[in-house]
Amino acid sequence: MKGIFITGTDTGVGKTVVCGLLAGFLRGRGIRAVTQKWVQTGTRGEPSDLAEHRRLMGLPASVPEEALADLCPYRFSFPASPRLAAALEGRRVEAPVIEAAYRRLAAAHEAVLVEGSGGILVPLAEGVLTLDLVVRLGLSALVVVGNRLGCVNHALLTVEEIRRREVPLAGLVFNRPPGDGGGAPENLLTDNLRVVEEISKAPVLGEVPFLADPAAGAEAFAPVGRAFLERWRPA
Repeated sequence: MKGIFITGTDTGVGKTVVCGLLAGFLRGRGIRAVTQKWVQTGTRGEPSDLAEHRRLMGLPASVPEEALADLCPYRFSFPASPRLAAALEGRRVEAPVIEAAYRRLAAAHEAVLVEGSGGILVPLAEGVLTLDLVVRLGLSALVVVGNRLGCVNHALLTVEEIRRREVPLAGLVFNRPPGDGGGAPENLLTDNLRVVEEISKAPVLGEVPFLADPAAGAEAFAPVGRAFLERWRPA
């Protein structure tokens, strides 16, 4: 399993933080890991999610423009689904372009961590869902769950669809959002992990606590990273 697709139960659940911290964790153990973002919307310049990945990995935020062709094949200014953001600019996301970029990165690295845009069924283009490309590339999926009231349903639906398409599931990572789950009681947030694992029979790798500065969160993330490595080895 060289490629890991990091998806979320929704937008804003912590995919960028988990992707960057996991890549940093792997690199700290001598694994040649790189992150990729197929489509970044809401930007005109350098992809902000990639810059955050690199910050969390302890790398310079900026990369040469020519490298971005593989690290982030598509960038659009309107903050929406890739399909809509591209259409508003008279463009289209082409799956073969993304596939070629991914394969070039995979040829040079032991692990390619791809951060998705929103959830697993977000449209990339007309007739092409994110999950379609995950299947085509043979990636495994890691699901980030924003730990808040209502996340159990979202997590179970995401796991169900991933399994329906026979995508290998590396596990789920719960992420504690700012405000401790929007004010939800602690016992509810703790129970979310138990219930999702019990019902889905999917491995819950742990929870990332709320981090005021995720760049200082390597130690807090380490248990999740170790749980991931117990289930995954680089190709």
